[in-house]
Amino acid sequence: MDPKANVVIADDDPDTLRILGHTLGAAGYRTLLARNAREALRMVDEEEAHLVLTDLIMPGMDGMELTREIKRRRPEVVVMLITAYASIETAVEAMRAGAFDYITKPVILDELQVKVEKALEQYRMREELGDLKVRLSRSQAPPNLIGVGAKMRQVFQMVSLVAGRDVPVVLTGESGTGKELVARSIHSMSRRSPKPFVPINCGAVPETLLESELFGYAKGAFTGAAAAKRGLFEEANGGTLFLDEVGDAPLSIQMKLLRTLQDGEVRRLGSTQSVQTDVRILVATNKNLQAEIAAGRFREDLYYRLNVVGIHLPALRERREDIPLLVDHFIRLHRASINPAVQGITPEAQSKLVRYDWPGNVRELENTLKRALVLCRADTITAEEVVHLGAEVAEPETFVADGKGYGAALERFSRTYFIDALERHRGNVKKAAEEAGLSRKSVYEHLKRLDVDPAAFRRRA
Repeated sequence: MDPKANVVIADDDPDTLRILGHTLGAAGYRTLLARNAREALRMVDEEEAHLVLTDLIMPGMDGMELTREIKRRRPEVVVMLITAYASIETAVEAMRAGAFDYITKPVILDELQVKVEKALEQYRMREELGDLKVRLSRSQAPPNLIGVGAKMRQVFQMVSLVAGRDVPVVLTGESGTGKELVARSIHSMSRRSPKPFVPINCGAVPETLLESELFGYAKGAFTGAAAAKRGLFEEANGGTLFLDEVGDAPLSIQMKLLRTLQDGEVRRLGSTQSVQTDVRILVATNKNLQAEIAAGRFREDLYYRLNVVGIHLPALRERREDIPLLVDHFIRLHRASINPAVQGITPEAQSKLVRYDWPGNVRELENTLKRALVLCRADTITAEEVVHLGAEVAEPETFVADGKGYGAALERFSRTYFIDALERHRGNVKKAAEEAGLSRKSVYEHLKRLDVDPAAFRRRA
């Protein structure tokens, strides 16, 4: 235990104050004793308080009011209530006020130490999240893109580079990795940003409708075409057209896309007249387009016309160091509309999210947190509320050779091994090195090569 962990104890009973102060002091904490809420607030303002233990019933300002005031002044400080009148109603009110937990009287000292350590875990995690946010602010990330690891920094660099170059871009990556978000960032940073950004999912629209959606149609082009309609190329004129899942576009549509890109003009369905367009094309796919070309499902000439610049988005399991930032972002984004009382997430729940493989990537993480916000009955999401992940995160990731060659397989194993070790030892490189039978210098060299930051796993008091 770090002796610099400062615990403020507020209670109007001198005996309780003395016993709690002695117990936590003997456990290595620095204790600050307050006989009322006003003294406790002064200590919170003047000292570097990490945790406040407060009695619920005190003369003047009670523990519930004190909790609310601490959260208003110093939201990062963790508060626990002590009460002789425990009930479900009291617990719910305490959590809504911002308390992390509560302890019932008479206080069981062993239980007190366990709960205090859990509360300080919450403080450490919030502090680490603050450090990650500082790193994110320095990473020069484009608008709305979140990440601090090497893979996302490469994405940010490419986005910043291509935004000002008026060329087509192919975005690749698994479903849910955020390809449309990256496309929107490219558009917002380009000279075309005042004009429309128009997205369409080529795999979600039937072939007959896709043609008329993209290129429009003339009056009388088919039964029911009572008036002419502009297509998305015309709607996006001067701006950006984003073709999501372009690998699913039928070959007939691919041919017309190629002609439009070559000529800079579109011809509406049923029309003999062409319309000039000025549109930047961004496309995305979760398929290997070269494999699709070999299989005869994608035109090679269209591929080379589109693939001026390619940006690959990593799967979420390949950038676990970004998960705490994404968790914080999605909680802040959705709590107002789902559960405004929620302020954060427990270390156990966060660890569970970091260890999960996320086959649905960032989209799955967002939906998981929205579900957790619905289920959460206090101010902090717990591991129990991350229900659907189940046993898939109970054990470290299993290593399976995937035929990519010895070097790639060894690197993947090393990354998995060190991430698991740092997670278990809370970012303590010395302990991870001892467990691995390596020197600390050697482990630091491995971590640097793998771009794994031990600070992302460390929860300091």
